[in-house]
Amino acid sequence: MRKFTDTDISLSKQLYFLKAKFPQGKGFIKKNKLVWYCQLALDEAYGNYTIKILYDLNSSPKVYVVDPNLFDITGGIEPPHIYIFNESTTKLCLYLPSAGEWTSSKFLSDTIVPWASLWLMYFTGWLATGKWYGGGEHPDDDESFIKGKVL
Repeated sequence: MRKFTDTDISLSKQLYFLKAKFPQGKGFIKKNKLVWYCQLALDEAYGNYTIKILYDLNSSPKVYVVDPNLFDITGGIEPPHIYIFNESTTKLCLYLPSAGEWTSSKFLSDTIVPWASLWLMYFTGWLATGKWYGGGEHPDDDESFIKGKVL
């Protein structure tokens, strides 16, 4: 009997499905790293955001908000579920690495991009109320490393 095993989805297949599901985005693969930029037009209530995803098969996807500048919007007050937050960089925390919610056998277009959209909706609510309605748990510092790389 053949055993089912999860297999990594190639970077080219990831890019193909990102382009198919989010045609407004643009991306490329260079030196075994996928780079994806995409404007997420959530709706009038939540606004438009541009994200950048960096991904290779040896580490978890890294998701950044590149426009608008969230540091400027918040006046430097750090929102919940952030890995890096400063004047030039906002790196989102979208899932708990140890919970197995994301693996390299899942499509970025079905997980990471929708999760980023959801994070941005919760961010907008947090701006208005000061409360984070997205739930979640931020990983411990030692969970922020997989295969020797920072998430």
